Amino acid sequence: MARTRPRTPKPIDWRLEVKRAVLGIALGLLLVPALVFGFGRLILGPFEGSIGTFLSTLYVDVFHGVPGAIALVVGPYGLYAIAQVTRHLAARAGR
Repeated sequence: MARTRPRTPKPIDWRLEVKRAVLGIALGLLLVPALVFGFGRLILGPFEGSIGTFLSTLYVDVFHGVPGAIALVVGPYGLYAIAQVTRHLAARAGR
């Protein structure tokens, strides 16, 4: 059986990764909270205030380091990063 040379991993394109992180965090700052607000009103009923109140509360909580608020904001990029790591590990296991 012939030995194969281990493949060297592709270098990370940091510019592309930063763009993806910015996009993911932008989604976490704008789109995800709007969806949470909308579905929350639909399922749980009215919220004491407008979406502006909800967003300002969220942003203050992020600034103060509340874990749930931070998780909501970085969630889209975090899910992408977890998917990339899982894909990489699955590819390594399949060698």
